[in-house]
Amino acid sequence: MGCQNVLRFSFLTLIAIAMVSLGNRTFGQESSNPVRASFRSEVDDLLTIEKITVLPFTDNLQGIYARPLEAHFIQLVQKMHRWNYIPATPTGPILAPEELEASPEKTIQATQGLGVDAAFAARISKGPKGIIIHLSLFLTKDGKLLSQAVLKDFKQFDIESLTSQIEKLLTEIVARLPYSGRVLSREGQRVTVNLGKKDGLNPNQMLSVVQIIQAQRHPKFNFLIKTEKEIFGKIKLLKVDDTLSFGIVVSEKERGAIQKNSKIGSIDFVTYDANAGLSLIPSPEEELTQRDDSALVFGKDAKPWKPTAPPTFGLVGGQLGLGRFSGNREAVGVGSPEATNNFVPSVNLIGELWLTQEWTFHAKLRQAIIPVDNPVSGSAPTELNQSLSYYEAGIGYSFRFGPYIWSPHLEPYMGYFYYRLFVDDSTPTVFTTIQFTGFKFGVRGSSPIGVRGAYGVGGNFSMAWKPGIKESPHPSGDSSEGSVTQFGIFGFKRIGERLKIQVDLEFEMFSANFSGLGGNHNPATSASHRHTTLLGGVIFMF
Repeated sequence: MGCQNVLRFSFLTLIAIAMVSLGNRTFGQESSNPVRASFRSEVDDLLTIEKITVLPFTDNLQGIYARPLEAHFIQLVQKMHRWNYIPATPTGPILAPEELEASPEKTIQATQGLGVDAAFAARISKGPKGIIIHLSLFLTKDGKLLSQAVLKDFKQFDIESLTSQIEKLLTEIVARLPYSGRVLSREGQRVTVNLGKKDGLNPNQMLSVVQIIQAQRHPKFNFLIKTEKEIFGKIKLLKVDDTLSFGIVVSEKERGAIQKNSKIGSIDFVTYDANAGLSLIPSPEEELTQRDDSALVFGKDAKPWKPTAPPTFGLVGGQLGLGRFSGNREAVGVGSPEATNNFVPSVNLIGELWLTQEWTFHAKLRQAIIPVDNPVSGSAPTELNQSLSYYEAGIGYSFRFGPYIWSPHLEPYMGYFYYRLFVDDSTPTVFTTIQFTGFKFGVRGSSPIGVRGAYGVGGNFSMAWKPGIKESPHPSGDSSEGSVTQFGIFGFKRIGERLKIQVDLEFEMFSANFSGLGGNHNPATSASHRHTTLLGGVIFMF
């Protein structure tokens, strides 16, 4: 019995020791490794910039401006405490910002192996109106343009003046970024932020910690238009140095939500005068309109000027036209009748939707009235009324050679078209109603005259692929084949940031060959329609 009691006591003792050890390990693990919430999104990670580089600047004067401005710009970036500067070591050709915008793959290739998150690129151009500087910031993860600042027609040509201007462009780009700074580290509730006195921070100031959950880019040029953010924490600053600040987390949505690289929201809050609605003191605009000479100086109902936002989504336009029509037909019994009209009125409506920076959806509608004299003697009526209906819808891929909506571009496209020329019936039958439908392939493009010139020119060319042909009221043959060729040139004049006047000269040829037996009493072996149209109207971009 004594041995059994000893064994029972030893067994219970071992169980107790194991439970205490397991319990201590479990509790220790839970206290030292709390579960952290993740407040990072894909777009938030994409917009995180820790390391940055400067790609070689370009100019149109063999480096006279590019080299000194690049050296000065690198010094500016090195002094900025928001990023770590990594020198660029390019091995390929030096690319201008416009070339990088057109091809994100080139941006990724130019920064490959540097381990940076973003890269600056700039082009300086000297023209007859002054200096133009394009400064662009590209993300290296997707190679796309993030932000851009442009100096236009600067009248001073010395390096010293240009260095001060490029400093302003850099400040402009930094101000457009969707966050002010980042959390560099966290230990417990203590955090370090990469902002300081130079950014306007003070002790006891509260900072908002945000997560970027959505970003909207320009559909054509990819630069950032706006972002949607969510505030998920607050930091109170305790100590503020020149370029660093130290604080504590005072609130967060979940424990551990604020981590390294969490974004700091805007430092400069938007403020309003709380008594503005009750004040009897007029605003500066109201003071100007209340001057005795306001009607003479500013005119009636004057309003403050606001800049027009650039077009983003697409365009619509309307044109009126006059043209020439020629139609002929090789028919049994009536010979080769031909009819012409040198005064054909028409209406043309066009529209585009810019789906992305490259892809464009476009549509076109044209209506025309084409009366012609009956060319066959003895056929009635003596005048034949014709009406043209043309519809087209397609999609194109645009290659744009510049950062502006007015920059030169070339766009291959394909689409579906419908052409129908209705004609009155006659006795004996002279002309029939013919319909062409099918897919077309083409290319179009335009270019301004000069640097962002007020005038521009362009053109287009397209052909149909095996168009379908339908003849009514009676077909001329059992089978048919045809061809459709369209081309034109146009010129335009800008009359605003979103408006232009455009004049088009278009040439179109629709032809068909028939074979076999049909139900027509005067069957034709071939038919053709030729249109030459001069169109003019207004195009609005939105």
